[in-house]
This record gives sequence, C-alpha cells and structure tokens, in this order.
Amino acid sequence: MFELQYDVTLAPPLSPWLARVERWLLEKSEFRMVPDLRIPFPGQGSWQPPAGRPRVAFAGFPSDFSLLILLGLLRSEVQVVGLATSLGANPAIAGENALSQVADHLGVPLLRLARVNDYDSVVALKRLRADLHLIASFDQILHRKVLAIPPAGWVNVHPSLLPKYRGPEPVYWALMEGETETGISFQRVAAGIDSGPLLRQLREPIRERDTAGTITRRVTELAWQAVPAVMAMALAGDPGQALDLSTGSYFTSVGHRRVDRATSVMEADRLVRAGEPNMLAATALQGTVCYVRQARPVEPGDPVPGPRLHFPDGDLLLLETEASCGCHHAELVGSCPHDDPS
Repeated sequence: MFELQYDVTLAPPLSPWLARVERWLLEKSEFRMVPDLRIPFPGQGSWQPPAGRPRVAFAGFPSDFSLLILLGLLRSEVQVVGLATSLGANPAIAGENALSQVADHLGVPLLRLARVNDYDSVVALKRLRADLHLIASFDQILHRKVLAIPPAGWVNVHPSLLPKYRGPEPVYWALMEGETETGISFQRVAAGIDSGPLLRQLREPIRERDTAGTITRRVTELAWQAVPAVMAMALAGDPGQALDLSTGSYFTSVGHRRVDRATSVMEADRLVRAGEPNMLAATALQGTVCYVRQARPVEPGDPVPGPRLHFPDGDLLLLETEASCGCHHAELVGSCPHDDPS
C-alpha cells in the first residue's frame, strides 16, 4: 500500500463553477455508478488550465464516481484536452449530462463513442493528441490499436483491491462476499479485463451498515485525492507492479436479485445493501413485486411495525420499497431487463 501525501488545498485551483460542482458532489453520502448524472446548476463561463502541461484525456460515464475523479484530474498538473464516454449505457449519454456540461465549460470535445475500437473512434481519439488517457468507469474493452494511441498509455481507476474483484461490479461483490475492507486501485491498462500493472492502491474498511453507495463514496474520495500523484507517476513512465491474477478473483455483472429467495436474513440484508443504489434487490410483498432500497435485520419477536420477510435466523424489516428499478434502465417492475426472469 502506498502512503497518500496530498493536500487538495495546495492543488491547482479549479474554476469557481467546478469548485462548486466539487463541493456539491462531496456533500453526498452515497455515490451512484448509474450513468445518468446531470449537474443541477448551469455552467458559468469557460475555464482551462494553462497550456504547456502534459496533455491528458479522460474516459468515463456521467456518474458520481467518474465526475469526482475527473475533478481530481483537473486538479493535477496537466492539461485536459478531451473527454470520452460510451454510447448505449444510458439515454442520458446522448444528451446533456455531467460530462457534456464539464466539456462545454472546458471548451474541449466530448467523444460519444458507440464502438471505441472502430476506425472513426480511433481517429477521434488520435486527434486529441493526448500523452495519457485516464479511465474511470467505461464499459468497452480497448483493443491494442487503441491502447497504443497515447505515448504514456492508459490508466484505469478500479474500485477494488486488485487483483480481487476484477470485473464490472466490484463494490457489490465485496459486500456480498462479506469482505471487511476494500479500496481503490490505479493500474496501467493492458489487454484483458482489469489485468494491467498496479500503480497505486488505497484501502478502506467496510463498515457494518455500509451500502454499495456509501463505500463507493469513500473510495472515490480516496481516488480523487490520489489522481494528481498517480498522473505524475504514469507520465514519468512508472511501469507499475504486475498483478498476480492467480491470487485474485473475477465477478460478473448482476441484476435485481430476489431478497425473498435468500437462505438467511444476513444474506438478504447484504443483498439489499449491495444493491443500493445502483441495482436494487427485489422481493414479493403482499403478492406484488417491488424493489427494496432500505431494510434491516430484526429478531422474529421484534415489535417494530412494518412489512418483513421471514428467514430461519431472523426477519428482514423492509424500511423503504419502490416500484422503479433505480438502475440505468429506469423501468417499473417487470419491465427492466435486469429483473429476475424466474
């Protein structure tokens, strides 16, 4: 583990509008990974760090996670020359969203890439003339011709202690597997999924009542603070430390898993907390399927009123349910592609 030596108060300043965006984000208690974020107040004027610094491009989604890491990049001693995102993950990506708002404020292009490895995408990425690309949440695998575009390579930010929990839902699975800590990893991007050499890794305890959202909030703040130092390492040519993938793990994406099919109240509780706020767990309640946002385990004889599910080791009190899935499809029960078909 690397020691973090960084003081945001001493970092290069942001514009007044970006500083306001940063404060707004940091006031949140949970961070969503759903790529539909829009900054709720309009951009003011334009701003760009001084030219002559290393040229860095950013790729990510309009989400809390990606946006705070982008702000960390803007606090680095670099010139941000363009942003990229992936079409298809959410309708918001095609319209105004947090990334397009920041790109407009910076006066740089936002590349909305349907297929990052296609000829047109490669040409657009090359035109940025970036020395380095930083990724914070992106759903397309980069082929070698794309990886070769920036001279200093690509750096990925992954919310787990790599090589553990490689894949698309690391925070979810760390909670479901009963881990007591997780963290954030910066790695050089290589062929394969989350397999490149490690540049920096920071650890964060998992607390008793954490949700995926509260964990993501804390590890993203760690990443935001670390971005300037990691950019300096990567631009200086630090190769990173090779991962031993044989000691790690890979987990796939998840859907709206059913709480009422859990084998214990503790498993059911983890399903709810792991699903909040990105991929809510579902259950049948009085004959109707709904999504569960908040719940807590109670003893079977606990007199607290409210709907509950019964398990051999206790009950799960349902504190907040809703009809909308809350994920990037934003559908009602029965309409979301991530619903359990059984």
